[in-house]
Amino acid sequence: MILMVTKDEFLFQGVAHLFNNENVIRLETIADITRHVTDADTKIIIDVYHNNVINDDAVRIIESLSVDRIVVLAPFHISRIKSRAALFFVNRRMPLENWPSLLTAARVPYSKPKISFSHNQVKIVSHFLQEEDNDDIASALNISDNTLRTQKFNIMLKLKLRRMSDIATLSISPYF
Repeated sequence: MILMVTKDEFLFQGVAHLFNNENVIRLETIADITRHVTDADTKIIIDVYHNNVINDDAVRIIESLSVDRIVVLAPFHISRIKSRAALFFVNRRMPLENWPSLLTAARVPYSKPKISFSHNQVKIVSHFLQEEDNDDIASALNISDNTLRTQKFNIMLKLKLRRMSDIATLSISPYF
């Protein structure tokens, strides 16, 4: 069985057609996964595009799952998520013909996305895109102003930005 968390109807239809509608089930939120997992052979696809965000609750769900593999469609890798299942971060633009080997092969031809964020950096970007100020972000994440400043600098360095506000103009922003 393949569980797919996505808001993209075309992507879901493409995956369902690729696997001949063989138990491909579309879910609305990441929280719905726990209600549908039936066995250890289940495969999960999480499309983080348009706010299926990997937040603290999603991380807890991902870490608790005992499934065959979890594929996260994102243009970046989130480090330090410990999963019982094989966890792959794949660019959403990967050709559909590569999907069968990604979801079924014992040995997966896989290359990690070039950009890698820590889980805190993902949270900082999410808060920043919600137009929260630095004090609110620091208190929400329980970090100091200096840590926030350093994390923002590292985010800008990884994305090759001059200022943090440029992130809103990137094509990566709908993923947060």
